[in-house]
Amino acid sequence: MIKKILLSSSLTIAFVLATAACSSAAVPKNPDPAAPASPPIPAPSKTYHQLLPATPIATAMPATILREMESVDKKRKVRNQYFPVPVPEPTQTLVTEFPITIIDRNGEEIVFNQPPERIVAYDAAAVETIFKIGQGHRIIGTHSWVSYPAEVADIEKVGDAFNMNIERIVALEPDLVFLFYPTFKEELEKAGLTVLLLESVDDDLMKMANTFRIWGQITGSPNEAELLAKNFENRVEKINSVLSSYHSGPSVFQDVGDLWTPGNNTLMGNVFDLLKLQNIAYDVDNYGQLSPEVIIDRNPQFIISSNPELIYTNPAFQSLLPVQNESIFKANDEYLGISGPRFILGVEELAFEFYPGLFK
Repeated sequence: MIKKILLSSSLTIAFVLATAACSSAAVPKNPDPAAPASPPIPAPSKTYHQLLPATPIATAMPATILREMESVDKKRKVRNQYFPVPVPEPTQTLVTEFPITIIDRNGEEIVFNQPPERIVAYDAAAVETIFKIGQGHRIIGTHSWVSYPAEVADIEKVGDAFNMNIERIVALEPDLVFLFYPTFKEELEKAGLTVLLLESVDDDLMKMANTFRIWGQITGSPNEAELLAKNFENRVEKINSVLSSYHSGPSVFQDVGDLWTPGNNTLMGNVFDLLKLQNIAYDVDNYGQLSPEVIIDRNPQFIISSNPELIYTNPAFQSLLPVQNESIFKANDEYLGISGPRFILGVEELAFEFYPGLFK
């Protein structure tokens, strides 16, 4: 069963999703045709455009790499992988040839003459990635919302996700401060620190694999990063392959709070596409807030919610199929709320929930 999802950044709302069964042999009963829906209430929001290269890493990494990622996190127990996919050992040894140059979100060049030894990583996804490729010893500071892996309990917290102790960070003498939002970039640079600001992976989950490779190059561990990236890509491809013969799955609505929901150009929208789910917020760009009338009119077969009880007990929603069928899934914020190595676990959880006959 799916737990809670939260996706948070300075410019986005936390979100999550889950999935439903789709096959020509066992398709949930479609809802009765609904009356034309009134348009959703638009919500002001901003979408960043990610520009990650999709080129493979050669034995010697070219001098210039491009952009990156983010998300936020909460606390929940770790669950097992559903669909582990074997990843072959690389046929060649990958080597990072320094100096390398990273182009940040603003088009500025950050040159690394060697791997940074002391990193303040103000981003849960970056922390998880750096630990996953065996370079967690380089992290000397992060924010208080980071809770995974367990080793972060011993790492100094220098603020929460959006409040930073600049004085303490300077005292730690980092050779790199990694940010996912620009609020404190100028202040940190004025203090003489090297700051890397990269963009969030907020619309295409396949870009995550390239962020793993980028961190492998920065930290001088490209082989470990390549294995992680290939594992991620292979597991996404396995889901895609299993569902490739199916035209579409059930309809779904995701409530991330107060009936706000992900639409087009979002990471969760991209996951819905992968899982062949029909998002009733098909006419929402980025995130928007749907009215109860629109939700009732479009009557999704499944709902993913941060608080299912609010929907189950709402008198206005008693006619909804998910209420009648008890098919409201509780959102999981541990995996899908952080665009790091464990994100694929959240996608696999959804595949298992919505298509238990296809994913055992």
